[in-house]
Amino acid sequence: MIRPFTPDDVPELERIHTAHFGDEFPLPDFMSYLCAYIIEDEKGIITVGGVRDIAECVTVTDKSRDPRDRIKALYRILNVSSYVAQRHGYDQLYVWSQNPHWARRLKRNGFRPPDGQSLILDL
Repeated sequence: MIRPFTPDDVPELERIHTAHFGDEFPLPDFMSYLCAYIIEDEKGIITVGGVRDIAECVTVTDKSRDPRDRIKALYRILNVSSYVAQRHGYDQLYVWSQNPHWARRLKRNGFRPPDGQSLILDL
């Protein structure tokens, strides 16, 4: 059976998280998700899941411009994107870079690889 996640489910979620994940990663705040749900059977909760609203910074850059100008523009975009994300209550800003050079630059400026492997499902 599938049903909505409710505040009454938090104690069981905490028990499952502590028993199986401990300090591996923090307990998700499913109450702040766009939608969270429970998969359960007659024995109880099997899985809790949901869809989170994340802050993703997306850019389109004129690659014919001088690299120094592009780097300055990147830093300005990141600053304003960080500000906007924080003002809207986000505690993380996501970027996906397919350019290893820019990925290294982003890492030098505070970005880190995600915990686990990032995977995408095209819908």
